Amino acid sequence: MTDVAVLIATAKVRLGQEEAFGQWQGRHDAIISKFPGYVSSDMMPGVNGSNEWTIVLNFRTGEDLDVWQKSPERAALIAESIPLIEGGNFGEAVKRDLEAAKPGTTVTEVILSKIKPGKEEAYRAWTVKIQAAQARYPGYRGTYLQPPTEKESHWTTLLRYDTVEHLENWMNAPERSQLLDESKEFIESEELMRLATSFPGWVPIDPATGKGPPNWKTALLVLLGLFPVVMLELRFLNPIFTGWGWNSSFATFIGNSLSVAATSFMTMPLFVGWFGWWLFIKEGDSPNTTLKGCLLLIVLFALEIAVLWKLLPF
Repeated sequence: MTDVAVLIATAKVRLGQEEAFGQWQGRHDAIISKFPGYVSSDMMPGVNGSNEWTIVLNFRTGEDLDVWQKSPERAALIAESIPLIEGGNFGEAVKRDLEAAKPGTTVTEVILSKIKPGKEEAYRAWTVKIQAAQARYPGYRGTYLQPPTEKESHWTTLLRYDTVEHLENWMNAPERSQLLDESKEFIESEELMRLATSFPGWVPIDPATGKGPPNWKTALLVLLGLFPVVMLELRFLNPIFTGWGWNSSFATFIGNSLSVAATSFMTMPLFVGWFGWWLFIKEGDSPNTTLKGCLLLIVLFALEIAVLWKLLPF
């Protein structure tokens, strides 16, 4: 999957047109999924109130992507979207490195849907309705839709929200229940699972698989960043708390809060970027990639211990 052709586009949705744009998104996905070489599409709304959506399209080859870009179907979809948007970029940025197009994640529900034979068109039409509905709920962060390959029988949907609470609000919504009742005519079975990582928000997912890295790898990176933070707190922060006469329970809570914040916003974003080649082993990588990463981490752990041993002799 590393040589997948990726098209990245943006669309600034007009105020009040969010629901219509969600419906357009469903029609877009239903049409593009019929094109040869199509792998997946991912549409992510802007964060912090931004109206700019990011659209990531994956095709198996550059030639397949080129066919889509020049198709009358795509031209018609773009024309249809004009009243709904106030600017954007419909695909000048083309990349062939799947890693560069990886979306981030918060909390993700993985849905594997087996469609009854001959009911694919009904399913595509239904996805238009459910995508428009879930986009109206707070915290929505995008849907990743991938049709089955020749060797698979399931459609894969990655549904993302910013928090578990917001995801649960949608999963338990009466509107979703009604839509699922409609889908019984064409969905034979579904399997649901949460994103396979114990560290949501600290590591991305692999859009090719919908999975996070192995938990033990993530845990080692957490330890690499957390150890020096805790050592510095013990040396410099704890004496201050003691001097202020703070209760040890409250002081520990404050120290742990600072440690988690430093890990979440400082060390892990850096380490995930630096060790992406080790967290997500791709087909064609050296069999020794995991071993090399582990050896590098051992060296870094040893350096941390040695430096802190020298600087903080207590």
